[in-house]
Amino acid sequence: MIPILIVTRPAPGDTAFMSAITARWTGAARVIPSPLLKIAPLDATLPDAGALVFTSVHGVAQAPRLGARPGTPAYCVGTRTGHAASDAGFAVRIGQGTARELTDLIIATKPAQPLAHIRGVHTRGDISETLRQAGLTCHDVPAYSQTACPLNAEAQQALAGDTPVVVPLFSPRSTTIFEAEGPFRAPVHVIAISDAARTRSLMKSCQVAAAPTLDAMVDATLTCLGALDGADQ
Repeated sequence: MIPILIVTRPAPGDTAFMSAITARWTGAARVIPSPLLKIAPLDATLPDAGALVFTSVHGVAQAPRLGARPGTPAYCVGTRTGHAASDAGFAVRIGQGTARELTDLIIATKPAQPLAHIRGVHTRGDISETLRQAGLTCHDVPAYSQTACPLNAEAQQALAGDTPVVVPLFSPRSTTIFEAEGPFRAPVHVIAISDAARTRSLMKSCQVAAAPTLDAMVDATLTCLGALDGADQ
């Protein structure tokens, strides 16, 4: 039975993920793009800051329109965000993939100038508050919204069928949105980016990626597709 892959990541991350999958996947699979979030810019003001904090590529994308200057130091949560910030002209320092490791890096660096965290409306944890408790000045700049999107008709039809469906989930909020669409008839195999994004409802399986990175999510998704390709379930 040919498995189905539902790509829930919003643009532009959906394209990067699908490209990484198709570059390595040689088996059969039906791919259905169905983003669970829509990213939209918000009116925001960037305060005077000597360094920026980015926890997603979406934050990086908003920085230029807010007046962030190329060459500004930027602390980035992980490799993909760091690469995006570097491409935008910022002087990057890259964390190990989690908010906790990012704040540890910033605190260890002890920047003397104020920081600004350019982020979405919905976040887990409070990076700015953690940094303030460590004696640093950090401003919150909610610069984009993440509006929930229902699964599209093609994805809903797949989840109502009998074919195994692989669903990578890239954030705890995406998991919450996806679970609210259930229950599903199809055997659903979730790939979660972190323990916080693990599904709580009944799915066929739920695997957490080895690291909260795009590469680890691709690896886990390919492993799951490989196990299902040609299998009965």
